[in-house]
Amino acid sequence: MGKQNESSEIVKDRIINVATELFAKHGVNGVGIRRIASEAGINHALIIRYFGSKDGLVTEILQRKISTQTGTYPRKPEQSPIKMLTELRKTLLNALVTDENTMKLIVRSGLDGLAPESYVDEKSERAANIIAKWIASQQTDKKLPDARFVSAVVIGAMFSFAAIAPWLMTAVGLPPEDFEKRKEDIMDVVIWMIARAIGLPSDTDVNY
Repeated sequence: MGKQNESSEIVKDRIINVATELFAKHGVNGVGIRRIASEAGINHALIIRYFGSKDGLVTEILQRKISTQTGTYPRKPEQSPIKMLTELRKTLLNALVTDENTMKLIVRSGLDGLAPESYVDEKSERAANIIAKWIASQQTDKKLPDARFVSAVVIGAMFSFAAIAPWLMTAVGLPPEDFEKRKEDIMDVVIWMIARAIGLPSDTDVNY
């Protein structure tokens, strides 16, 4: 079924890409190994050989994706807040554009009962915590909101839009099909929230 002379890594990557899309659309429990294999153009036995089980496949997908995502978040405390916010906006926007399926998969896998501890490496720092630490490092007023909650709200908004954008858009009177065109606007609001949380005045010019 698969192409001859393909390396195991190429085949594994194809399985992961196909499975990520299917899981994101239909949920982990809604997709079987045989369907993944069929759409990846391989024998289903290869999935068992490479990943052990469907749960093993889901775990590897999330480990890879989360590791890649986390590695792209800015970690330069010497930069000015404005520069950092500009870089953070680019990073978050890229995540919303390119990692929609990953975020959907994380939401769906949680609803299907997969515990985060099974796929999050304890030694790896999560993106939400990186953002929280940076926000906290910039705050000089104790009256500002808890940086951890700010980061949780920001990441929660990202996941919500990725998972249920049509519902959210409709709920506020916006056409659901406008979601793709309004991702820049969503990110402007996210960065505005972070800017307020670190104490920047509302008229601060953040160069997007």
